[in-house]
Amino acid sequence: MSALPETSTPPADLKTQLRESLLRLHGPLLGGAPLVAALGHRSAASLRQARRRGQVAVPLFMVPNRRGWFALTQDVADWLAEMRREATAREGSVEPA
Repeated sequence: MSALPETSTPPADLKTQLRESLLRLHGPLLGGAPLVAALGHRSAASLRQARRRGQVAVPLFMVPNRRGWFALTQDVADWLAEMRREATAREGSVEPA
């Protein structure tokens, strides 16, 4: 049984399901390998480079007395739902050749 939501759900439901499943799996903060994976990077180094270039779509922040950068789980879930919505909208607007 997968903890991730089905892909055929409406956008508002997908956002809610992503938030709930990511919160259940990771808690309110994402950092380290889970953050790298959730944002679609292959490695921490690629996320670090994207952050330096200002190409990370969610706010990243440091936590006192902790190493690395973190993001709120709900911000990541909302971003993922938005990326899915945009991809679905693009697919629907593409005309057959």
